[in-house]
Amino acid sequence: MINSHKTIGVFLCGIGGDYKQELCCSINIAAKSFGFNVLIFNFIGRIGEKYDDYGRYEDRLLDIIPFDRLDGIIFENSNIFSDDIRKKIHRRVAKCSCPVVVISQPCEDFYEVLFDNKIGITEMVEHFAKHHGFTKIGYMSGIEGHPDSVERLSAFKAAMKDNGLPEEGEGIFHGDFWYGRSKEAADFFIERGVPQAIICANDHMAVSLCTEFEKRGVRVPEDVCISGCDGTDEGKIFFPRISTIERKVSDAAYAALSIIDDLLKGKKRERTVTLPTRNNYGYSCGCCRDKLRDECVQRNGILTGSRNFRYHIYDTEAAMLEMNRVSDIGQIADTFSRYCCNFGGFEKFFLFAYCDENGNVSYENAFDSPSAQTLPAIWMDMYGTSERPRGIFPVSEFLPPETGDDTSCYYISHLHFGSHCFGYSAIKMVSDEPFNEFYNIWLLNIAVSLESLLHKNNIRQLMRELESESIHDKLTGMLNRRGFEKNAQAAFEKAKKSPAEAAAIVIDMDRLKHINDVYGHAEGDYAIRALGRIISGCCTEKETAGRTGGDEFYIFAPDYSAKKAELFQSRLMAGLDEFNRTESKPYVLSASCGVYLADISAHSSLEELLKLGDEQMYAVKRVKRSEGDR
Repeated sequence: MINSHKTIGVFLCGIGGDYKQELCCSINIAAKSFGFNVLIFNFIGRIGEKYDDYGRYEDRLLDIIPFDRLDGIIFENSNIFSDDIRKKIHRRVAKCSCPVVVISQPCEDFYEVLFDNKIGITEMVEHFAKHHGFTKIGYMSGIEGHPDSVERLSAFKAAMKDNGLPEEGEGIFHGDFWYGRSKEAADFFIERGVPQAIICANDHMAVSLCTEFEKRGVRVPEDVCISGCDGTDEGKIFFPRISTIERKVSDAAYAALSIIDDLLKGKKRERTVTLPTRNNYGYSCGCCRDKLRDECVQRNGILTGSRNFRYHIYDTEAAMLEMNRVSDIGQIADTFSRYCCNFGGFEKFFLFAYCDENGNVSYENAFDSPSAQTLPAIWMDMYGTSERPRGIFPVSEFLPPETGDDTSCYYISHLHFGSHCFGYSAIKMVSDEPFNEFYNIWLLNIAVSLESLLHKNNIRQLMRELESESIHDKLTGMLNRRGFEKNAQAAFEKAKKSPAEAAAIVIDMDRLKHINDVYGHAEGDYAIRALGRIISGCCTEKETAGRTGGDEFYIFAPDYSAKKAELFQSRLMAGLDEFNRTESKPYVLSASCGVYLADISAHSSLEELLKLGDEQMYAVKRVKRSEGDR
């Protein structure tokens, strides 16, 4: 797919988070040791706590992934995925013949790499009970019924019982694995009497619970000790530093790729690999008070990160303003090239837009599902915008082939706005570190800009249609009077700059009233349409023709000659004869044609020429009437 190395597909959601950042980096490092390429499929999922509309349509990415060309799959099936997307990924990868390994949540259908959270919880209870001598220990669980919550709560109860303490401890409060319920949790434990220690099912809840206790005058660890789980970066830099149960993510990445490598080589592996955790005791449980120098170094790092974050925010704000007024895909590429320094260094960035076989592209015509073809819309490298390939490419090609044969890692994201599918992006970072959350902001901004281009194109198309309708005759499709005057005047002005002979031709249908009266107006309209087709077919010399009245047609012909005028009239008569011979109508279709030919410089206006052409037409019609053709 990319080069001669085997390619592993990785399914992740919420790459901006600490754990996923570490996991991506660990997978990249481990993949190099095994000689694998990596495609990391980036799902953004729910944005914050309230907006999940974007994630609802991300499953379209599954329609274009070349599953048959993946040599192995890693699925980090955590709760960050919506249930719907997780189930769809599960169903799709279950059809694959290549090895599939899940990380995080148990899944009997595939090989598993799991962490033994029970050991960590058990050791944390023993630490409080035996090392500190605490007997009053509370517990803040995660989402009720969630697999991690069930496992960790079960371990807490069992450990409490083994240490001769009540299973429920000083109370169990069900949180949300996030910051949302810390206020309620603090009130819950204060009302029951603040316990000596509280074990939280993850670090996010531990940090927020510490904060809420401090607001209420309850000091950590002086009045209550608190611990967390998962070993997040936030817990490490928070004061007091959170005592936690750490998972070595690099071990999980290596274990997953080791399983795939062995299976590809025909070796047998156990279905489940369970990795140990390690307890790290910080100051939040009264242990290992941080040294002042270490705290200062941490704070300095935070200040530097905060300053860089502000600069990144400024770039993002400027880019949002620029992206809001783009009018073509090139401006999106230029804006990205100018402001894209805020998510980490990248080597390559591609945006493939869906298109149909005719080249109609997704940001100009609405696509509600991925197409079989793509058009390279943005093609960039670390040095700026580079020349993109021309033409349409099948989605099955997915990525451009690498020129070298080193292992590579690309992050793939689907670009859409609501149900509108625009395409997919691919980015290759310069290091093993993944992008930060600012890249996802870029993707969302690009999606909004593509939606804006789609709306602008729809408006332009509507304006073109309205303009066309305003200058064209609905019955014949020819220019109407307004359209003829506009186009003929422009041709007249152009012809005046290099004077030559020009012709004003006026054609009027004969005996239209008779057709309407005898055969009906529908038949009269049919005859007018037929005459319009014949006249349009006669215009082979850049003439401007239009239906300017009921049965009257005007033609302006610059750079004309008597010979051309004669040929025009011959074609007109031949067309009428052909109609009468083949249509078998109960009437004869005929028309009077007047031609006025003169040096254009001798006339000051188009109206003057047409008036003289009109007089010529009426002269022809009078002759016909005198001969009895009415």
